[in-house]
Amino acid sequence: MQRYLLTIEYDGTDFSGWQIQPNAPTVEQTIEDAFSTILQTDMNIIGQGRTDAGVHATGQTAHLDLSEDVDVEDLIYKTNKLIGKEIQITGIEEVADDFHARFDATGRQYEYTITKRWMPLKERYSWQLNQPIDYTKLEECAALLKGEFDFAGFSKFNEDNMTTLCEIQLSEFEEEGEVIKYHIRANRFLRNMVRRLIGTMVRVAQNKMTPDQFEEALRNPKSDIPTYTAPAAGLVLQKVFYKK
Repeated sequence: MQRYLLTIEYDGTDFSGWQIQPNAPTVEQTIEDAFSTILQTDMNIIGQGRTDAGVHATGQTAHLDLSEDVDVEDLIYKTNKLIGKEIQITGIEEVADDFHARFDATGRQYEYTITKRWMPLKERYSWQLNQPIDYTKLEECAALLKGEFDFAGFSKFNEDNMTTLCEIQLSEFEEEGEVIKYHIRANRFLRNMVRRLIGTMVRVAQNKMTPDQFEEALRNPKSDIPTYTAPAAGLVLQKVFYKK
């Protein structure tokens, strides 16, 4: 058997996230079903982690083991034809037999898109605020995030996570006309963490919270300051990082 690392792009709008769950369409299940149909045997792929319902990806990763007599290029071609336009495997490479897509990852990077007005062509891929927002306050909040923090106050409970500490390696906004993009990279993320950070930072930028309240929620996960969750549509998993 040979282990492979897959890179996967998908539009998550019509899926209930990455991870397989009963009675709901997921990205992982769709890919596994396609592999199993083509190879005529049960297949199991291991993702680097989950994405929520409605979240997209250009750089999701997963690993799987294939028999050495499998024509890998032909398999990926047939799989991409079978799974349709909403999901595509964009890369595959050989990795060591003990490689693990989740546990060997050293970082993940997300991008979130906000629009200041209704933009029909961006509806599936952005949070369309259609209201004023103070960009300088977004930048102020983003600058506070660099470093290691306990993000228990910005996440849903997840029993898979042994710790709620995460190290933020990149946190910055960029503004291009009526579109605002946020980039965040960390060694790990908790469930809903990125969306709650964005939703709360936007509340500050709408003058519904103060930057001091955001900082208190960040530094004191047991504070009673509420956090807010941004819509899934604007979030894209861009890249997963591994040691060379």
